[in-house]
Amino acid sequence: MARRVATSDERASRSGISSGGATASVTGQAHCTHCGLPVPGERRNSAFCCAGCEAVHGLLAGEGLLRFYELGGGATGAVGAAPQVPALDWFEEYERRHTVGALVRMDLDVQGIRCAACVWLLRALWRRFDQEHELRVSPSIGRVTMTYPAGDAVGRAFLGLAARLGYSMAPPSRRVARDTGLLVRFGVSAAVAMNAMILAVSLYFGLDASTAAGDAAIRSLFGWVLLALGSISVVVGGPVFFKTALAGVRAGVVHMDLPISLGILMAYGGSVYGQLTGGATYFDTLTIFVALMLGGRFLQQRTLAKSRDQVLADDGAEHLRARCVRDGAIELVPIQELQVGDELVVAPGDLVPTRAVLLHEPSMFSLDWINGESEPRAFAAGDELPAGAFHAGRAAVRLRVTAGYAESGLATLLSREPRDREDTRGKVQFWQLLNRYYAIGVLTCAVIGAGVWAFVDPARALPVAVAVLVVTCPCALGIATPLAFHLALARLRRRGVFVRTRSLLDKVRVVRHVIFDKTGTVTFGGLRAEAEGPVPRTALPVLATMAAASNHPVSQAVLEALDERPILDCLAVREHIGAGLEAKHLDSVWRLGSRAFCGLPEREGVRRECVLTRDGDLVATFTLVEDYRAGAAEEVRALRARGHDVWLLSGDRPDRVAAAAADLGLPPDCAVGGMSPQDKALAVARLDRDDTMMIGDGLNDAPAFAEAYCAGTPAMDRPVLPARADFCFRGAQAGAVASLCEIADEHARVVRANLALALLYNVAALSLSLAGLMTPLLCAVLMPISSIALVLHTSLRLQRRRSA
Repeated sequence: MARRVATSDERASRSGISSGGATASVTGQAHCTHCGLPVPGERRNSAFCCAGCEAVHGLLAGEGLLRFYELGGGATGAVGAAPQVPALDWFEEYERRHTVGALVRMDLDVQGIRCAACVWLLRALWRRFDQEHELRVSPSIGRVTMTYPAGDAVGRAFLGLAARLGYSMAPPSRRVARDTGLLVRFGVSAAVAMNAMILAVSLYFGLDASTAAGDAAIRSLFGWVLLALGSISVVVGGPVFFKTALAGVRAGVVHMDLPISLGILMAYGGSVYGQLTGGATYFDTLTIFVALMLGGRFLQQRTLAKSRDQVLADDGAEHLRARCVRDGAIELVPIQELQVGDELVVAPGDLVPTRAVLLHEPSMFSLDWINGESEPRAFAAGDELPAGAFHAGRAAVRLRVTAGYAESGLATLLSREPRDREDTRGKVQFWQLLNRYYAIGVLTCAVIGAGVWAFVDPARALPVAVAVLVVTCPCALGIATPLAFHLALARLRRRGVFVRTRSLLDKVRVVRHVIFDKTGTVTFGGLRAEAEGPVPRTALPVLATMAAASNHPVSQAVLEALDERPILDCLAVREHIGAGLEAKHLDSVWRLGSRAFCGLPEREGVRRECVLTRDGDLVATFTLVEDYRAGAAEEVRALRARGHDVWLLSGDRPDRVAAAAADLGLPPDCAVGGMSPQDKALAVARLDRDDTMMIGDGLNDAPAFAEAYCAGTPAMDRPVLPARADFCFRGAQAGAVASLCEIADEHARVVRANLALALLYNVAALSLSLAGLMTPLLCAVLMPISSIALVLHTSLRLQRRRSA
């Protein structure tokens, strides 16, 4: 008896999607039902842009959680590959450590929270498991707190379901207080500034000129209150700049924080002197200045933290566990404690932590993480498996450890210290030079102004110097530039690109060589099958059943290519590891696999094929091609049009790399296959002149990342690489590098325009200050106006393409 496997369109229809599944724009372009992005041509028969969006939407519909879309959750971007449930080997030990009495209370870092809909979804999922205790979600720091009865399976079940929706969780390793102190300082300084302005307004509008005894007393009181507020502002906000400026002076570097610090100290000291002698004071301007500078600093830190929180912290091998058979029982053992001779149980999808011999049954293992091979490799009983392989079979297997963790290649790669990604190697010196000459220029003007007025009117020398330091507001550097950075990264996040380093936007603009890994980077690591003609309907149930019986990439590609998938419950399918599938049905022998396996002669000029035969006769033919990310060839063309040299370096077979280069439009001499991790690193080092970007997803790319000027990875859900990358990206479509280059250029244009506007303001302000015409009232008006003008300019320029 045959049963049908629903197609994606039918599943979407049952979920409440209109006929055809995906929505369509006025131009006829289909858009993904989950994320709203265009559906690539490769998935034109689907309602979704990628397998991940399809899987997540199906789960939301099945759990009755479609309100997620009403709350705006669909705008969070494409999912990419279908989320998988991690092994959670760390869970039992971590749960025991956080059990107090009858309750378990644990904090976990969470990956993937991007909006209020995500918070609602996690809480709604939690209520399915525990109605009594509430799940606390802190989206700003990417953390959740679970509380539930000890001995209950609530925790593990919740983590598994959340992971299937794209919210992976792990023990916390990020410091929650990384910017809390700065936030508190900013909040206090902002409150002080607002109160200071309220008092200063009364002085500017007549109270200061009053001669009435009562008003004079009030004016004196207000002056002392302003002094107190100014003191609070300096004590609370000043150390942020004082420490950096002092460290720069000790290192012989003139940092931007030096003129900021001197401006704060001179303005405060001059204002105290003015308060004591009845002269001019700048306490209100000082408090505003400190609050604005702290706001810019906090915005920059929080922007980077928001992108970094999309990826769980890299702990190397710290939380990796292996299932070890000891005394007849299976124990979870840290991989560092494995010894030669230990017997391991490796489930489907598990990592092989050390070199080990396969016992008993043959199976398939994927080596893409360690050498970039695009297809799993068949291993027979007695074969040695390399550390870092992933089990790609359908059933658990047993291994015998032949080398300890310290002697395995995996240990060497995991223990490699990531390089400092903020290091620009002296290539990007614009900001260093600007900070230095701005600081020197401001200090020189202040000294010249004080020196000139010391001869003209010594009583006004100090006020003029203070006015120069206060009014020459570095708003373009302290406020507008962090805002531009924030808006640029927000645009990148909407495109699925998450920047992790402050210097990346500057480094991208000097990149000349872009190097892509193949498997998992420009491709998904799988295959796409295209049928040569229609499949006979009488053969469709047998073909669908055989393909569904194996998780080999070829079988999965054939299954995905079928519009209908009727399944025969009684059909027994035998898998010949590494060769193909065989089944008997209605006294006929059916085979699915290569032409050689099926007994047919090879065809010349055809890259790769999978055929279905019945008693040796050809029934259907499928051409196999790499499952490229949508738009990969377009991105390569766009990068080459910008003048970049694009390379394809891979550990996969050279013939497959050459074929991929041809598909992507790359010259043959720009594609190299069969490379070891060390070969890749040497190739990057030879090319790099502090102008190389490396894009990869496997552990074998880690040495190349260390040699590259900047690096990025789509492997947001895997350990090691995200912590070694300048940026991460997700989604089914290519274009992350091109988007990064485009927005980096736009960011640079906005910053240059801001600096030009700031230069005009500072020239005018300096002229007034040096002429002795600057007053506290004029200063209090000009500085906020210049700041607001720059903020508006930045916002309008970088948000006018918000839909981009």
